[in-house]
Amino acid sequence: MLLNYLRVALRVLVRQRLYTVLNGVGLALGIATAAMMGLFVWHETHFDGFHGQAGRIFRVLQARYQPAHAPSRMVVTSKPLGPTLAQDLPEVETMVRVARHFIVLRHQGTPVEDRIALVDAPFFRLFDFPFLAGDPATALKDPGTVVMTESQARRYFGTSDAVGRTLMLTSGTGLTVTGVVRDLPSNTLFSRELPLTLWTNIATKFHDGWDPMFADQDEKWRNDFIHTFVLLKPGVDPATLAPRFPALLAAHRQPMRAATPDVVETLELQPLTAMHIDPIEGIGTSPATLAAFVGVAALVLGIAMVNFINLSTARSSLRAREVAIRKTLGSRRGQLVGQFLLESALLALASGLLGLVLVELAMPRFLGLLNVRVDGGFLSGGWLLVAVLPPVLAVGLLGGLYPALVLSRPRPTSLLRGPQAAGGGRLRAALVMLQFTAAIVLVIATIVMGQQTRYASTQDLGFRPEGAVVLRGLDRPAGLAGVQALRDALSRIPGVVSVGAAANVPSDRSVWTNNYRLPGEADSEPDLLFRTEPVDVGYLDALGVPRLAGRLFDPDHPADITSRAGLRAGDGNRVAVPIVLSAAAVKRLGLGTADQAVGRTVLYGGDEPLTVIGVVDDVQFDSARSSFEPTIYMAMRDELSIMLVRLAPNADAATLAAIDDTWRRLLPDLPLKREFLDDHIRQVYEEEARQSDLLALFSGLAILIACLGLFGLAAFTAERRTKEIGLRKVLGATVADIVRLLVWQFSKPVLMANLVAWPLAWVVMGRWLGGFAYRVQLDPLIFALAGLSALLIAWATVAGHAARVAAAKPVTALRYE
Repeated sequence: MLLNYLRVALRVLVRQRLYTVLNGVGLALGIATAAMMGLFVWHETHFDGFHGQAGRIFRVLQARYQPAHAPSRMVVTSKPLGPTLAQDLPEVETMVRVARHFIVLRHQGTPVEDRIALVDAPFFRLFDFPFLAGDPATALKDPGTVVMTESQARRYFGTSDAVGRTLMLTSGTGLTVTGVVRDLPSNTLFSRELPLTLWTNIATKFHDGWDPMFADQDEKWRNDFIHTFVLLKPGVDPATLAPRFPALLAAHRQPMRAATPDVVETLELQPLTAMHIDPIEGIGTSPATLAAFVGVAALVLGIAMVNFINLSTARSSLRAREVAIRKTLGSRRGQLVGQFLLESALLALASGLLGLVLVELAMPRFLGLLNVRVDGGFLSGGWLLVAVLPPVLAVGLLGGLYPALVLSRPRPTSLLRGPQAAGGGRLRAALVMLQFTAAIVLVIATIVMGQQTRYASTQDLGFRPEGAVVLRGLDRPAGLAGVQALRDALSRIPGVVSVGAAANVPSDRSVWTNNYRLPGEADSEPDLLFRTEPVDVGYLDALGVPRLAGRLFDPDHPADITSRAGLRAGDGNRVAVPIVLSAAAVKRLGLGTADQAVGRTVLYGGDEPLTVIGVVDDVQFDSARSSFEPTIYMAMRDELSIMLVRLAPNADAATLAAIDDTWRRLLPDLPLKREFLDDHIRQVYEEEARQSDLLALFSGLAILIACLGLFGLAAFTAERRTKEIGLRKVLGATVADIVRLLVWQFSKPVLMANLVAWPLAWVVMGRWLGGFAYRVQLDPLIFALAGLSALLIAWATVAGHAARVAAAKPVTALRYE
């Protein structure tokens, strides 16, 4: 019996080739889209759960609560916090700190920079990454040792069998390899947010200028730069520790001068498995992003499912006479139900398999758009088939439910009246409306996101990123000692206009903030927290920031240059340090105009005098999501990291080659890292651009699937109304009249879809744009164009088929059936 059902089902699907292709391809596209997005969401929500003690590992966060302000959380802490937690809290079983440092080693004759993690010895007891060689319990027990990934071992030694080998730094320090671990999986914090491939003991000495600075942090409770993890003892509830954190901090560090007396500083414990989906400082994947992926996947899959069910029910109504004959010849209702369900399930299963093939082909491109690496284990294996099969079969059974239950119920005489008896036109129109509602919302979202991305990337940044070259890696003793020689040499190169060093360039997303106030203000008055930018002479000119008043830092004024030590109060020599203010800082301090601000005194940290020597325009350091920040510029010789080179319009490849040669000649032990500033800034908007591209892709898929269903319904409607069309032509109707009749029938649900989609898209995109400080306005014309586009696409889909049917000879139509 089952074999006979299969034989009949295959014959029906082959005979109705157009219906089979339209329905199968539409559902396969929906399944593939949902599967790809589902795989991504599954990957992002399963970070670091593979560690054996993952449920007891927590990252320590610093938190600050202040009335009328959003809570502030930081992922970095001070160096002495970890040992103090392990000592003062019996509930803490083990503590591990992670500090990152850039080392330079000479590889194949060329200086190479790499990142190394300084960690406490129990690191590999908390994070049990599999070792290929070495003992995880003792690999980092001693300073001067290093554990590396398999890829790093092959990079530096040509083999993964590297235990006992020595990694030599340009400083002359050698690190002995004591362990090799497998390359880290993609779903771990240490692959993306804290990418690590080299680990050493936290007491290791590098002899490259890092050691004294790092040792100086042992008692510095206000310098936050290190990640701290704790392993709680079994059965400990982290919530019970929260009330003790404020007192613990107060006992070990001086309270900071707060803007209000009600500020509360405390710690929080963030579960290891929640770090990636609880992003702080923009690191990780936010729940809102994951929800958006799930929502879009549900929309596209929903369109495909509606399409499948709609076409299945529509085509089944044309089989009323077949059912009647089967029942006349003795078929029982259960047999008819089984036949229809089998046909629908078979088509859905084939669509599911085709969808998995599309996933295999398209997933690399999809991940490329996301700029995300996902291990192959998440993309293959029987579990994916098991995950997709049940919903696919459910859709198939649902699509066959109408013909199975409705058509098998009436008497044969009722079914022999013709397909009109089957009805269902209103339901199909409603389903078409739902399809196009989702498609129109996606199209509007795509257009708005594209507009916002273009607007954000072309807004006035307050400086000129074009024609500026960034050289990185000066934050080392050799680099800091050679800043002046490098600046002078670069400035003599033909094609170079100006040169200056700084700690960071805009869009580096590195922030140094300090408290400032005006002299004479009462202690009860709050300090103002401003962004502080350490720069060198020539930097503001090289950046192209317009000067509004006064002067900039000048090499002819040696007093313009200071250092971090020079800003420390208490030495009895209060010489005012020259500073340059941004326009927003002048306004925030209440200094009047830019000219009035020049010569005024500002207090740093409450009592260190600073003198305003100039005012410049505001600079966008982050992106359009942030407003211009009040900024204070200081010329600090020991806080420099990059060199910015402004090129002349006629600069060419020879100029860039001369810049590279100058770096290699003056700083032979430091690797050359050069990039254009405008390329660097463009990366800030890559996420929004990728989201826009993805949304455009899925909008196109949604429209394609909807049009496949619409084309199938148009074919069904034309076939169903063949006699009507013939009679209309006999009575004088033209081809254009019949085309208009059929097109209008499908225009009504699309027009209704616009009325539903417009307010929905207005609300959704209004909330998305609310995350930008500088944003485009929602234009009603966009909504009208999206609706008109959907209508034109629907017309184009239906009109061609309608014209072909309407052009047939009336006698052919009247002989139908």
